[in-house]
Amino acid sequence: MNPPSTFGQRGAGAWLRKLMDCPGVAVLAANGPTSQIEVGGVPASAWCLEAGLCIGLLLELGAEPPEGWLDDATLSLAATPAAADDALASDGKAWLLWHRYDHDIEAKQLEERLALQLALVRRLTESARAAATGPGSDIGRLI
Repeated sequence: MNPPSTFGQRGAGAWLRKLMDCPGVAVLAANGPTSQIEVGGVPASAWCLEAGLCIGLLLELGAEPPEGWLDDATLSLAATPAAADDALASDGKAWLLWHRYDHDIEAKQLEERLALQLALVRRLTESARAAATGPGSDIGRLI
């Protein structure tokens, strides 16, 4: 499988400047179309692709999410129209909540939407902890 196309040279660097213009974002390292960032103190990755700027925030779930949590979380995201540009992904060591942002988004609007993504990450993390401590899950009240 081929990796997704990266954004053309025309927009090179504009996405990184946009991230740096967001007060809640700290750019730690950048290399081509990717960067390591922090959003509100949460470790994250940014990837500038042809389809948009994708930002993945780390979910602190421990070694492995509780049984049933992933099903609850993915079904909740799938059932939420506002989450159409969201995806959960694992690299085998950590889980990330990715969101795709349009290239033409302004820094102020990006900052606001990153705050919503950060709130969703915190809620997903809380729901995993709740699922680990007892029966039932309140992930359905996520959104």
